[in-house]
Amino acid sequence: MKSKWIAGVCTTVLLLGGTAAFLPQNFTAPAYSLTASAAEEDYDWAGFLKKDASWFGSSEAVNIANECIQYQVANEGGWQKGMKTAHTGDWAHSTIDNDATTSQIRFLMRTYQQTKQQKYLDCAMRGVDCLFKMQYSNGGWMQCLNTPGTYHAHITLNDGAYVHVLQIMKEMSAKSGDFAAVSDAYAQKAKTSLDKGIQCLLDMQIQGAAWCQQHDENTLKPAAARAYELPSNCTSESAGVITFLYQYAKENPSRQDIRKSVNTAITWFKKVTLTGIEFVKSGDDKIVRQNPNASPLWARFYELGTDRPLFSDRDSSVHYNVAEISKERRTGYAWYGNWGKNIITLSLLPTDGSAEQPEQPVQKPEYTGTLIAKLVVNDTDNGGNWSIDANFGVGSKIFGDRDYTVTADGNGPGSGGELIRTACDSKKYTGDLAELTAAEDVTLRIFIDQRVIQSLTAEQLNASWLKDYTHMRTQVFSSNGEEFTVFTRDLKKGETVTLGSNFTSQNCVNYFAAVTKKAEETTTTETTTTTTETTTTTTETTATTAETTTTTAETTTTTTTTTAETSATKKFSAMIGDVNCDEKVDVSDAVLLARFLAEDVEANITAQGKINAECDGIEGLSGDDNIMILKYIAKLIAGFPDWD
Repeated sequence: MKSKWIAGVCTTVLLLGGTAAFLPQNFTAPAYSLTASAAEEDYDWAGFLKKDASWFGSSEAVNIANECIQYQVANEGGWQKGMKTAHTGDWAHSTIDNDATTSQIRFLMRTYQQTKQQKYLDCAMRGVDCLFKMQYSNGGWMQCLNTPGTYHAHITLNDGAYVHVLQIMKEMSAKSGDFAAVSDAYAQKAKTSLDKGIQCLLDMQIQGAAWCQQHDENTLKPAAARAYELPSNCTSESAGVITFLYQYAKENPSRQDIRKSVNTAITWFKKVTLTGIEFVKSGDDKIVRQNPNASPLWARFYELGTDRPLFSDRDSSVHYNVAEISKERRTGYAWYGNWGKNIITLSLLPTDGSAEQPEQPVQKPEYTGTLIAKLVVNDTDNGGNWSIDANFGVGSKIFGDRDYTVTADGNGPGSGGELIRTACDSKKYTGDLAELTAAEDVTLRIFIDQRVIQSLTAEQLNASWLKDYTHMRTQVFSSNGEEFTVFTRDLKKGETVTLGSNFTSQNCVNYFAAVTKKAEETTTTETTTTTTETTTTTTETTATTAETTTTTAETTTTTTTTTAETSATKKFSAMIGDVNCDEKVDVSDAVLLARFLAEDVEANITAQGKINAECDGIEGLSGDDNIMILKYIAKLIAGFPDWD
């Protein structure tokens, strides 16, 4: 949006010649950093690997595969994190951190399947050989190759790296999935590697609990990583390990040792679940606050032996309250998360050789609030990330699995409003997401990514679950720069409504919702004014006749009905182009809209102002609306397109 706005400003200046002079000399547009970083050069491996198989034969995929060959680390066979980024020191070596090496291997194998070009298979196998070299004799995998004596040499579970390697070895040993084309020799080596890797996990498991982010490559004991990542039980990495081992144990029922390990870890996750709290943004900080309706949470680290949530700072100091560490670390790290939401739903595996019990249906998460009697979430995979939160408004976190917050609400939050915080990943669920039952007469608002609505035709919308909603002209913006359009409907107390799918999961985020107590209808008072009947008698005298004439004036009764003016009528001006609602269209309106589009947090536009700002005849605020205002001020146009 920022880059588009910059282009919009340039277009305005070129189009109107001297129109830029309308902007005040002391107006400074918000500054945006153009400094490149390593992360900006990283490839979207997760996104690539979600694409259809046929895409890997496209010119785009082939170009990326060729770059994989080009940037493969010489004499090692793996890849650095940030494939095209120049690294020095330990990070100049092959690594499995940040999805490196494992992602390139899978990408190359899929490109080979589509193109049958041997160079891609050969490059992938050099990557696999690197994974073999990175495995210790005890079965664990180091984070970076050729980095002895550093924490990069530790056995790393960090960010799922260990599990990603195990998954490759599992597929390769069976010559399945992405690795159907490997030779029998590689399949056999992968089977040996897989067995050793699983055994190492069993050997590293912390007694009665789970696993650490990293383990010492010699003793297998929990080990520290960065200064604020102390030896501990780590839920984020352990969740991935449990998921892998659980499935493997079900496929290999004779491995009672794996089943016991998994059951121990599941039981521990249930024991350390945190309820009734949430970790949320508060201005430029993050705090823990009480919320009885919050989804279950887990601390990222738990102290060894005590299971107390553990926090640390860059000086490696130990704390048991996240508020005690520096603001920089408190806001810059994921100290709490929902990593255990699926783990605690797993049934314990039988370990006595008996037949497994049929899996019980997963219970749908349910939530209640003050205005919401019941919210039942059908998407059980992500339902643990949903919640109901009071006092919806600017600053509210809108997803349970993202940190996005509301930065501007064109409708206004409404007194006593409740937020239905959904999961962003629920956008992938193809059925109806949830059912909501109102506890009072309420107004329900659905906030849908503008890109989703733009992808639908009017016929599709009219045939969808939104057909009974009113599409509002106001927009809501989130901290990740996305714009949401608003749909509303009223619900009676006890009425149940279905919240449907997000329509698409491509290039968008999921919707969220809110309810407010329905405003009581007010009755206007008629004021009647009656004119009093007046009789006038006039005496006329003439020279010839003493005649007296009495004239009665016509009786007039006038009744006037006046409806009290609403506060909205007093406050807002419904004039196209009048962005600041001061009942005229001038340069101040263009400046305000420009600042708002540039995401200046101090540029506030009212709901009516946003309606007035729709100047180009196309729904949705953009630089084109500002161009129309500037054209009008410069008298290049006589008026605005009709947007009704």
